[in-house]
Amino acid sequence: MSLKRTARFAAVAILAAGCAGPVAPVQEPPARVRPAFRFDPTGSWMAPAASAQDLIYVSDTNGKVWVFSYPGEKQVGLLRGFKSPAGVCSDASTGDVYVVDTTNLDVFKYKHGGTKPIKTLSVFGYFPFGCAVDPATHDVAVANVSANPSGPGSLSIFRPGAFFPSDYTNPAFNAYFFCSFDGQGNVLLDGADSGSSHALFGKWRKGSTAITTVTLDKTIGYPGGVQWDGAYMAVADTMSRKLYRFKIVGPHGRSAGSVRFKVERSTLLHGFWVQGQTIVMPYGTVSRLVRMVGRWPYPAGGAPSRSIGIAHAVELVGVTVSLAKKSTIY
Repeated sequence: MSLKRTARFAAVAILAAGCAGPVAPVQEPPARVRPAFRFDPTGSWMAPAASAQDLIYVSDTNGKVWVFSYPGEKQVGLLRGFKSPAGVCSDASTGDVYVVDTTNLDVFKYKHGGTKPIKTLSVFGYFPFGCAVDPATHDVAVANVSANPSGPGSLSIFRPGAFFPSDYTNPAFNAYFFCSFDGQGNVLLDGADSGSSHALFGKWRKGSTAITTVTLDKTIGYPGGVQWDGAYMAVADTMSRKLYRFKIVGPHGRSAGSVRFKVERSTLLHGFWVQGQTIVMPYGTVSRLVRMVGRWPYPAGGAPSRSIGIAHAVELVGVTVSLAKKSTIY
């Protein structure tokens, strides 16, 4: 089985971009074309007490974001109106939540427990996929899977108050999937080369003008989510059902152990969220797609200590834990 086929989360974004195969590089800047789509949050709801609770947000490719209490895992809300939501992320210092809507070329910002966007970040010329927030500066990083209508993706960084982002690339990358800020304002990210056959990892150093390739001492079959856990870069491997931890030293990632999840052999791993000593992650099998959200001890792994089954979901991709704090930034 090819890497592209096993990475359903990447295929969703690439096929949504109108590409039946690997994205081919282009010689011209990406056209700033936006699909005809009007965001409509009608039908979104949130329980009255939700804003006072810590919350799990999980994106579903059928245009929804499911919201559950944390750690109780009871549904307390549902956000609608998206075209194809992928990555979600939150600001640890404010609780604000960002939802990446891939084929709408936008990232929507919500207050913790809110039902309507309070801001829209537009990634002109690219199809966004993953996101991350620096809690110190409130910068928002967006990993763009490909250009619109075709071509290599990029990393976009929005500074507070800026309408347009700054874009960064690396010639080795064709697709960019997930990203995460480390504790120093740098961005760690994963993606794939032009043939979608090799997983790639990179680092954008704060203040630099390009992305540096990071070489890992372990082979990742195909990358899922990536997150800085406070000491290591954690990377989910879709093919092995493991999460690897790496110490980043210069352009190298040195293995610091792995986390194995006791799930079915055909399970797919997508995005994940490390919250202290807990990891929250969507999972499911190839036949049943990704319709579960599990919680595991981190970094012990093993069997999930708790799982949520979402019967009406199509495929869950991104997840974040938003802490109950008032938002006053941006």
